[in-house]
Amino acid sequence: MSSSNNQGFNLLRIRAIRAIIVWSWFPYIIQILMLLVFTALAVNGWGRFAPEGVNDKLYAKTNITNLLIWGLWWPSMVWTAVLFGRAWCMICPLELIANGTERLGRKLRIRQFILNKWLRSGWLILVIYAMIQLFVAGAHLHRVPSYTSIFLWSLLGMAGLVGFFFKDRAFCRGFCPVGLLLSSYGRGGMLAVRAGANQVCSDCTGKDCIMACNRTKLYGRSCPSLLNPPKLNSNRDCLVCGQCIKSCNPDNMQLVLRHPFHPSDMRESFTSWPITLFILMVSGFVTGELCSEWKAAQHIFLWLPEHFAVSTGLSSIGGWIEGVWMIGIYPIMLWLLLGAISFCKNRDTSVIGNWRFLALPLVVIVSAGHMAKGLAKFVSWTGFLPGAIKDPSGVNTILGISSKVIPIPASLLSLSVVSFVGMALVIAGMYFAYREAKLANPEKYHKIRAPVLLLGILFIVIISGWR
Repeated sequence: MSSSNNQGFNLLRIRAIRAIIVWSWFPYIIQILMLLVFTALAVNGWGRFAPEGVNDKLYAKTNITNLLIWGLWWPSMVWTAVLFGRAWCMICPLELIANGTERLGRKLRIRQFILNKWLRSGWLILVIYAMIQLFVAGAHLHRVPSYTSIFLWSLLGMAGLVGFFFKDRAFCRGFCPVGLLLSSYGRGGMLAVRAGANQVCSDCTGKDCIMACNRTKLYGRSCPSLLNPPKLNSNRDCLVCGQCIKSCNPDNMQLVLRHPFHPSDMRESFTSWPITLFILMVSGFVTGELCSEWKAAQHIFLWLPEHFAVSTGLSSIGGWIEGVWMIGIYPIMLWLLLGAISFCKNRDTSVIGNWRFLALPLVVIVSAGHMAKGLAKFVSWTGFLPGAIKDPSGVNTILGISSKVIPIPASLLSLSVVSFVGMALVIAGMYFAYREAKLANPEKYHKIRAPVLLLGILFIVIISGWR
């Protein structure tokens, strides 16, 4: 098992994997299957609410739509992103819809727009993600199958419309609600598409992986995301679709498995404002999610928004207030503190300006905390899967549980075990965060030490209270 340019092991050396990647129906056949599942879940959840008198949080675990989307797929996507980059994008059914409608629009000679700089930068994705989190907190989007169904149909509709009126994989690049999460969490992923020998690409005369005339092909397209495959040095934007591998006549493109946060990848000393604000926002969301597994921590975290809602007579919209606190007020306060600490050692940039310096290293810790919460949710929800398969609506199951005829399924792992794993993940995240800062900015990396310690210790303290 030899490596190429120290990038890692080329998985295409394994005959079975190569056969799948270069197969003309890959990844389309998997995307079609995922679309069927996606659609079936949207149909199953349509118009369904928790029966009267039933806890909606528990009902979400018995209805197969909410169980699969929020309890199993979402945690799995977070883990997949951190470990393997944007591998989910490879089989995403929304990309299939956008791809199909883009081709339809082109065939009908519809004027298709190019993404402008504002959309490419991720500002709209930031807004969409914030809205989703607000609906999770305020309307319990993740607990009500009917709302989840509307959410799924909305994603399908948006993917179709964007594909129809925009070109060059516009939905994935400027509209996908999890686009910023996947690009920021997946930077250190162990799966990557990279060129082999540099000289082979230099000597290539066809340049089929780049040529615009190949972009409309079904098989062996030039990069649909407008990247330059021979020069790929980051997981941020590559969707691992395999089209450049199919189109490469010299057979020099590789699918490599390598160490996490590979040192050969490009690092940014300062990231963009949309990504910075996304990481800020998701740090608040993850903190709240971690606290939800420990009642004492949750009480402390939510004391201020709950007190505000009661004192102002706004208890009826308390969930929305908690949402604003979780993704807005709290993370801004946290990052003002982190920025001030960094400013003490990095006075050439303002407190808020230092956020752009801190964002990419700290997102490693944030993603580790998100993995810990995802694991806690996954192991506690998985036991409901057999019942949800037998009763997709979940109504009979939840009524049986409520009447104590059906026992509540046990968690796959105890919360104490999950707590131990979670703390290990955060400790590993602290190591890689510090290492990433050092690789990105060797002259200033020591200035991130205190913020890394503070955020890491905060997460460890919260996770240690899980029992």
